[in-house]
Amino acid sequence: MGPVTDTAAPRVAVVDDHPAIRLGTLEGLRQHLPQLSGAISVSTVPELLTLLRDPAEPPDVVLLDVSLADGSVPAENTRRLTDAGVRVLLYTQDSRPGVVSQCFRAGALGLVGKHEGMEVLAEAVRAVSSGEPYLSAQWAAALDADSGWAVPQLAPRELEALRLYATGIAVKSVARRMQISPETVREYLLRVRRKYEQAGRPAATKSDLYFRAVEDGHLPPAPGA
Repeated sequence: MGPVTDTAAPRVAVVDDHPAIRLGTLEGLRQHLPQLSGAISVSTVPELLTLLRDPAEPPDVVLLDVSLADGSVPAENTRRLTDAGVRVLLYTQDSRPGVVSQCFRAGALGLVGKHEGMEVLAEAVRAVSSGEPYLSAQWAAALDADSGWAVPQLAPRELEALRLYATGIAVKSVARRMQISPETVREYLLRVRRKYEQAGRPAATKSDLYFRAVEDGHLPPAPGA
């Protein structure tokens, strides 16, 4: 596929914690979208949301890296951006099916792997900026193969208890942070375990809960994982 010469090339924002990747992504896109303008490059979603307070020229599409170094939750990042009225295209090498599924549920319109060519990314940018969903053939096949992966729907307080407890915090400390009783924390965790059991992904131990939380994007992977 050659460069797209349409003068109405979309405005793009890149959210990635690696400066070299941000720069390389924008330069690569310009080879296929020569009229690309108003590009924004930031390392976190809060940075971008601050810039979006100026409505002069909001981006048509945001390229969002799923795994950011600030420890943010991918689905929450996606939801915050879509709530701000921008279209999200996941640009990532993170293949955790639970994470990807949660991001799509939060409003992401497409997914491109960082290993794919710039012509694929340019095609995806054009599609998503027009409000059309996009999945490359390779990712579509991978997600189809993982379609049996069930992600339990946790209530907000259940999720809060899981995130705190699974990172190693004791029940009493979780209770203090949530301003509830330890018995209520245990009840929330019991519900979480039941939901994972029903999804066919048991989480009987604290370690199991941690791994399930990471798999589903509720917690970031451990450094170096």
